[in-house]
Amino acid sequence: LQRTLLQSLTELSSHVCVACPGYFFVGNDNQIEEKPQCPVLFLSAAGIDFNQGGSARTELTKYFYSDLKKFKPLARKTLRARIRRTLDGIFTACKTYKVTHPTAIAIGLGTFLPKFLPEPEQDAIKKIYQKAIIELLCERDYGFHTFFLNAGPGIEEAKALLNKRVYPLKCKLCLHRKDGKALASQLSRRGFRTSFLCPSDSIAVMQGCIGYWWACGMGERYSGEEDVA
Repeated sequence: LQRTLLQSLTELSSHVCVACPGYFFVGNDNQIEEKPQCPVLFLSAAGIDFNQGGSARTELTKYFYSDLKKFKPLARKTLRARIRRTLDGIFTACKTYKVTHPTAIAIGLGTFLPKFLPEPEQDAIKKIYQKAIIELLCERDYGFHTFFLNAGPGIEEAKALLNKRVYPLKCKLCLHRKDGKALASQLSRRGFRTSFLCPSDSIAVMQGCIGYWWACGMGERYSGEEDVA
């Protein structure tokens, strides 16, 4: 309890997952279509923000030396443990709603990953996120049949991990580059119980919102909320 009380709201938000079943208004051509056979579980969770606002500096100093050029000792392990807790919350929400074919996109690897960090450290963060996903899918049975992962900027790290060894995954893992919303829409229309992860930030998550860019979700800020009914 004491450890929890010492955390800021930004830190606490990375342990929160908002979940709500619903439907997409439109299909893959952005045309209004009939209601799908199965609802989509919309999920909202935030990665660790190393790039925006005053809280980013706090997050950076937890894991990096003051010159921001290198991880502190054991910081990678601590960071992975924290990311695992976030992901476990997402996967557990899917299990609660009996999702069997979840879709996931990278969180924490877009605007939250600063370009001023040395490239090896950026790559290390990408690897930590992908390794955390694979570890959880090996260690725990969430009731998934197939886990569809679009690793985004971390796709090369995901490939390297999967090519390195054979993992005892408890479900099938499909690594792809398709649009997450389009894939979730197709799966729901074919009768599969699926999910769609809307990347978010600490403010939206703590307010119980699904996603964040409702008013200006265009271009690089588009993340699917605009198509949710």
